Amino acid sequence: MQMRQILIIDDDPAAIAVLELLLKRAGYSTYSSTKPQMAIETLTNFPVELVILDWQMPERDGMEVLKEIRSHPEFDTMPVIIATGVHTCSYDLKSALDFGATDYLRKPINELELEARIANAFRMVQYHKKTLNIALESKNKQLESTETKAKLLQSELDKKEREMIAAAINIIQNKKFISSLKFDLFESKIKFDIQQQRLLKQVFSKYDNMANSLNWELFEKRFVELNSNFYGCLLNESSSLTWGELRLCALFRIGFSLKEIAVLNYSNYDAVRKAVYRIRKKLGISEKTDINLYLQKY
Repeated sequence: MQMRQILIIDDDPAAIAVLELLLKRAGYSTYSSTKPQMAIETLTNFPVELVILDWQMPERDGMEVLKEIRSHPEFDTMPVIIATGVHTCSYDLKSALDFGATDYLRKPINELELEARIANAFRMVQYHKKTLNIALESKNKQLESTETKAKLLQSELDKKEREMIAAAINIIQNKKFISSLKFDLFESKIKFDIQQQRLLKQVFSKYDNMANSLNWELFEKRFVELNSNFYGCLLNESSSLTWGELRLCALFRIGFSLKEIAVLNYSNYDAVRKAVYRIRKKLGISEKTDINLYLQKY
């Protein structure tokens, strides 16, 4: 098993020598430096897992070094044990911990205490990693749940959009079928008397109104579910828009052409074109503006 690497930063070579002896006896590999200003460079160049940092050094205070270490994101969780023979009161301990120290070690160094502090520091790092992993797993599960919900919602929206378009297409097909059937019957060689013609027209009218009502009901329901603010936004632009004009705008909103809309509304092309002209005027849209694209913003 590879030995863990510990960096000792102390301006006193004798203190470093003592720590190296104790750490090697405890099964750790060491790096050492008497130049606190080189701390970040040393941490970057060597595979250090823990730092034992002297507090009182002439060139640079240990708290300054600790602050610099914590300012680098890659060393933010690096365990740092402050060692001192001067700042030994409870207030000093709190101050060191507030600066970001992992633990605190009083000089002269006690071998058993040294081993205990290091072992505790590594346990804290392990606990921190475990906590981060749990948090990360929880976040990933939440993301997966959110993505699943988003996919289900999109699937439901796609279904509603298909139903809406299918309802509109169904209206067109019904109208074409009825028109074709009327032509076949009334233009055929079969001669119907006045009473029969009246009954046929009543049947066609009844069926047409019923089918038209059901299809428009589904279309309107699905359209409003997918575009809840559409009609309200249009009415804010022009309160004079009629219900029929709002319905035309809805059909343009989903991409139907003038010809298709004429069939849907049992109207001719010119009548629809005139209705669109009135809509453009009420909304302040020029003839050059593509009305289908314009209505996408609502």
